[in-house]
Amino acid sequence: MRDARRFFSRIIIIISLIFIPLFLETGAFCDDCRKVLNILVLFDASGFMKEKDHYQILLRQMDFFSKAIPLTADGFFNIGLRHYGLKVGMSCNSTESILAVQPWDPERFINSFPKTVSYGTSALSAGLRAAGDEIASANGKSIILVIGGGMDSCKADPIKTAEQICRNNPDVEIHTFQIGNSQEGVYFLKGIAQVGKGEYHNVAEFNSPAGWHAWMLKYWVKPCAGESGAVPGGVVAAPKGFNPILFDFNSFSVASKNPAINSANRESLDALAMALRQNPNSRVTLKGYSDGRGKPEQNLAIARKRADSVAQFLITVFRIPRSRISVQAVGPGHMGAPGGRIQDDSTARRVEIELNQ
Repeated sequence: MRDARRFFSRIIIIISLIFIPLFLETGAFCDDCRKVLNILVLFDASGFMKEKDHYQILLRQMDFFSKAIPLTADGFFNIGLRHYGLKVGMSCNSTESILAVQPWDPERFINSFPKTVSYGTSALSAGLRAAGDEIASANGKSIILVIGGGMDSCKADPIKTAEQICRNNPDVEIHTFQIGNSQEGVYFLKGIAQVGKGEYHNVAEFNSPAGWHAWMLKYWVKPCAGESGAVPGGVVAAPKGFNPILFDFNSFSVASKNPAINSANRESLDALAMALRQNPNSRVTLKGYSDGRGKPEQNLAIARKRADSVAQFLITVFRIPRSRISVQAVGPGHMGAPGGRIQDDSTARRVEIELNQ
C-alpha cells in the first residue's frame, strides 16, 4: 500500500513538472499576451497637408484608427498624440504636444485633433525628438507611429533622429504611414521605419477600421493562445474553420469580461472578416447557442440575439454586407456538442461560424 502511494505521488510530481510550465507559457495570465504597452501617434499638421486634400485624408484615416483601436486596446494601452507641423514663427526645434501618453481614452483622442491646418514648415525631426522624449519616460515596450507626408523642411535628417531614438530606447519601434506619394517622403519614411525596426506603409492600404485593426493585432497584441492557435480560457480550438465566439452569462455582447475569451473572440472575428474580404463570393452562417438555463423560448431568444450580435459586429465594424450573412438560433449549446457533451456552460454560450466558399 505504501509503495502504491509513493508511486502515485511520483506520478503527480511528474505531471506537475510537465504541465505547470505549459500552463504558464500558453498565456494563462492575459497581461503576458500584450506586446506593446505605450503607443504615441505622431502626425503631420504642416502646410504640406493643405495640398491635394491631404489633411482630409489624414482625418479620415484617424477616424478609421479611432474606431479600430478600442477593439484592439480594450483599455490595455497607454496612448499619446503629437503633431509636428509648426505655426509660423515657431522654431524648427519646437513642436506642440496635444495629448500626453496616458491610458486609452477614445473621446479625448479624437477631440484632440486640430480642426484647421494653420501650420507652416514641416518639422518631422523635431516631432520625432519630442516623441522620443515622451516615450523615454514610459515603462515597457513602446511604438511610435508617424503618419504624414514624410518631408522635413527644417534641413534636418529625420532618419538619423530615428536612429538616435532607437539607440537610446532599445524597446522602441517606429512604424511609418505615408499620406500622398512624394518621393522625398517615401525616402524618409522608409528610412525611419528601417532604422526603427518597423514597417513602412502608404495609408491608401488602409480603407476601413478593419485594416487598422488587423495591423494592430499583428504588431501590438500577441494572442493569449500563442502561436499554436489554441483558444485560451480552457476552450478547445476547432480543428477546422473558425473558433466559436463565446459569451458571458445572460449576455449577447461579443465583448467578454474574461480577457482571454475577449481576446480570442476578437482574433476569430478579425480572421473571419479577412476571409470574407478575400473571398467576395463567400457567405457566412452564424449559429447561436445558449447554456440551457431557463425556458426553451428564452434559450432560443438569447441564442438568436447572440447570432444577431455577431452579424451586427461584422456589418458595423468590418462593413460586411448583410446579404452575405445568415443567422440561426439553435438553442441549448450542449445539444450541439459531439455526443451531447461540452466542457462547461461558458462554451455552451457561443456562436459557431460556418464559412461557405
